[in-house]
Amino acid sequence: MTPRMLKQTLEEWSREVHVPGDLADRALRRRSRLRLTRFAGAVSCAAVVAAVALLVPLAVVPLFTAEPISQVGGPPVVVPVQPYRQTIPVQDVLADTGNSPPKTMIAAGRVAVSAYYTWRSRTVAGRKVLDRTWYLLDPATESYEKTEWGWAEVAPGLRWAAVLERDLPVRRIGIFDMETRQVRAWVPVDHPVGGVAWSPDGTRLLATAYDESPDLDMTSVDERRCPARVAATPEDPRQPPFQMIATSRIGFYLVDAATATAGDFHAVDPCWTENSNVRRDFKWSDDGTLIRERSNVWKQPDAFLDLEGRPHDAPSGYVATESKAGVSPDGTLLAGPDGMPTKVTELSTGETVGRQQVLQLLAWADDRRLVALGCADTCGNEFHNGLVLVNVDGEDAVPLSAYRKNSQEPEAWEPVLTLR
Repeated sequence: MTPRMLKQTLEEWSREVHVPGDLADRALRRRSRLRLTRFAGAVSCAAVVAAVALLVPLAVVPLFTAEPISQVGGPPVVVPVQPYRQTIPVQDVLADTGNSPPKTMIAAGRVAVSAYYTWRSRTVAGRKVLDRTWYLLDPATESYEKTEWGWAEVAPGLRWAAVLERDLPVRRIGIFDMETRQVRAWVPVDHPVGGVAWSPDGTRLLATAYDESPDLDMTSVDERRCPARVAATPEDPRQPPFQMIATSRIGFYLVDAATATAGDFHAVDPCWTENSNVRRDFKWSDDGTLIRERSNVWKQPDAFLDLEGRPHDAPSGYVATESKAGVSPDGTLLAGPDGMPTKVTELSTGETVGRQQVLQLLAWADDRRLVALGCADTCGNEFHNGLVLVNVDGEDAVPLSAYRKNSQEPEAWEPVLTLR
């Protein structure tokens, strides 16, 4: 019996018997555990039947709500969010090399593709805006489902997601239950937000506020463009005079996921850092104590704020990285920079310990393997690329996804990697 079939059966029973509101969640969680240990599906059904028989005298409550639970104007909502703790994955490597975009779960070691999106651009009042279509992992079925969200971010552990409705920016943030596929709570905000990021322990959200769509073309808005910054020096001849692109980012909120409440709004100068991106979502520092803006300027380090929005020095032990993967989990190796071939160096000595015939190093699967962006046909076309698992020494690359024919086309998909 699939999770959806079990859910439908329980919905029918709920109209005839008295059951607790979280019985379906319990049954689905029990079923997931049974599936992982390869018990027969009949055991979970028997357990549900027994539970219903014992709980008949209880008061009638709806098993599933037609509408998501809302905190807006209602009582406080408590979401059972627990700090993230890394566990050993049940299956080390999961790949889908037969479908592009993927249909079934992709994962390697400690990371998984928790979501992906495709995109198309449209014109609004003469300005281009980027629209994303999000596909979110269903951990129970190990497949990806198309959603109607305008933005989605999955928490470490793959149990919760933060979602935003379409037509960004929006004035509420959804806490989405990845098991029940429902929004457990809505968090209202006074200033609209266009992006969200989970803290490393998966208990808080960092929501970036914008006064216009964060994906709206700003290059033609001269009155909002920040002054040009000339960054070229004799030591850095590659760097041309730098023209900052305007951004509609205005600040951020910190959200406690367990209570579904947002703290005070913190305003930030849109020209605070040199950056050529229009969308400038804030991220967390690795230890979750500071807020980070990732630099997109060559050899320019990331910038940091404290949790009140004040500029702050980089945290102790911070290492400027030129790849998304950064430092290995055990803190000994550094991935990057991007470009064929990539390389991994020993952090303490700077010595190169391996080169990889891939385009980008995206995330560490463990201390010796990385999820990377590789390319087909010995990289005759860098846009014909896909996800691969590669060792530090560059040997034994394992395809994880099908190769996208052209990663610059709207039909292409962009993966989002999350700790599982």
